[in-house]
Amino acid sequence: MHIRIVILLITCLLIISCDDDNGTSSLDTKTFASYKTPCVGVSQQLCLIIQDDDVGSYFYDSIEGFDFVWGHTYQLSLKITDIINPLADASSLQYSIENVISDIEDNVGTRYEYSLVELLEWTFTKESGVYYFLGQPFECQMGVDCDGLVNLNNSGGLVNVTFEYIGDGQITLVQWN
Repeated sequence: MHIRIVILLITCLLIISCDDDNGTSSLDTKTFASYKTPCVGVSQQLCLIIQDDDVGSYFYDSIEGFDFVWGHTYQLSLKITDIINPLADASSLQYSIENVISDIEDNVGTRYEYSLVELLEWTFTKESGVYYFLGQPFECQMGVDCDGLVNLNNSGGLVNVTFEYIGDGQITLVQWN
């Protein structure tokens, strides 16, 4: 009987002493642009853009509890937690949403222009009839050769593209060269 009690006590101590790898937390307010832009972290991806300064900076991390919708500028209150022992190549910070302070939708017809986008393996793809720009679905405007753009994918070339906001978080490719 005493052995069971000792084992139970040791197990309880181990469970209590386990750390969740989270350190201190703080709150911060950030404003994010209504569109994402190509960036390279571990691989080519679309990053949020922090608009809290004149230049704008890439935001590589995910935000727990937040789903970005294209065409919406967000001001968010975020809880930022230090991760004591992050995984290799992982952020040392964890972000979670506390509150959406504002959500302002772009006007239909707003254009998003990208210059010198590198055509890597997953830059422009088409799956089950849906076109994607680094994972972001988009429509193809009539007269625009979206299949030709997809065929250039993984060539290492550079392309300029223009998307237009069509409402409800959706964009359409209106030009590329």
